[in-house]
Amino acid sequence: MAEAWGAILRFLGSVLSAIYDVIPSYGVAIIILTLLVRVVLIPLTVKQIRSMSAMQKIQPELKRIQQKYKGDRQKMNEELMKLYKEHGVNPLGGCFPLLMQAPVFIALYSVLRAAVPVPAVPVNAAIPEEFPEKTTICRPIERSASSTTLVCEITSSDGETVEEKEIEVIDGRAGTGGGLPAFVTICKPGDVLIDGQEAFGFRCQSPVGTGHLPKAENGEFKQDSLGNALVKDEATFLGMYLACSPTQATSKTTIRQCTAAEDAAGGASLVGYFMLVALMVGSTYYQQKQMSRQASGPQAKQMQMMGRIMPVFLGFISLSMPTGVLIYWVVSNIWTIGQQQFFLSRQMIGQPLPPSSGDDDKGKPAKPKPKPKPKPKR
Repeated sequence: MAEAWGAILRFLGSVLSAIYDVIPSYGVAIIILTLLVRVVLIPLTVKQIRSMSAMQKIQPELKRIQQKYKGDRQKMNEELMKLYKEHGVNPLGGCFPLLMQAPVFIALYSVLRAAVPVPAVPVNAAIPEEFPEKTTICRPIERSASSTTLVCEITSSDGETVEEKEIEVIDGRAGTGGGLPAFVTICKPGDVLIDGQEAFGFRCQSPVGTGHLPKAENGEFKQDSLGNALVKDEATFLGMYLACSPTQATSKTTIRQCTAAEDAAGGASLVGYFMLVALMVGSTYYQQKQMSRQASGPQAKQMQMMGRIMPVFLGFISLSMPTGVLIYWVVSNIWTIGQQQFFLSRQMIGQPLPPSSGDDDKGKPAKPKPKPKPKPKR
């Protein structure tokens, strides 16, 4: 199962990288990938919308059965199942397409969030207390075939840099032992697993978003690839670093966790980060409102409640999400709004349901009864 999931992530990473090769813009590549995914999911979305419409049409009969057999749950369920069968309605039909979309979202999130981890071991003994895990960030400043020199910034609780320390490390992965790979851009002190044993070292990694992108035969990213652009902090979109969340972009201290670019925090670029959050909240609200118009009764009340709670909840979560994931989310919401409006306006979900009786004549209009012939006058 894990191998199959890994293959899906690598496939999506390869598609994202291939799009970037044609259009060298990380944001545009994410937008195009999102559109491709939504095109593939069109049949499921149409099924969802039509299933909701079909359930809406049988609501009067459904309520009549519930009222008639409210004291006999077994009989009520039997009659409801008969009603669903007669009209070819699956009460869970609106849920399955949504459940099918969940793995796609998780996969895209994983691709945009994953990094390549590399454990590093100090060449000389290092005292853990000298490198507080919560307030220390290290970056490579000098690499060689045998080792890599890290410069570690140790900050206080108020975000001010207290001191800088340099330390020499080697790649802690089995069979390596030399300097860190060129794609490693950030390290944090902490316990790492070396030959099955826990030891103090540094948890190093590539930039976020490179974990499932294709590499060259030597294990590094190609010169003009998306992975190499991310390593060099060149994969931006409208001034935003897409590996950074809106919250990280507000502070010079927190933004170091997602990019090594100087002066990347604050300023006019913050408008873009928080504009995406606003678009995500607004599009989610409108999408929920759009669907609640097609519902009635208890279902409508539930959807109205979700329409109020969901945008606020997701807006709070989005503050800590990578901006690249926010772009995917906003584009996906806008696509859904346009798609639903298209189907609803053309009444594609309002097609007549099959008749409830007659297997042979199912789906055919009923034949009109012949008019009686007039009796001859005497």
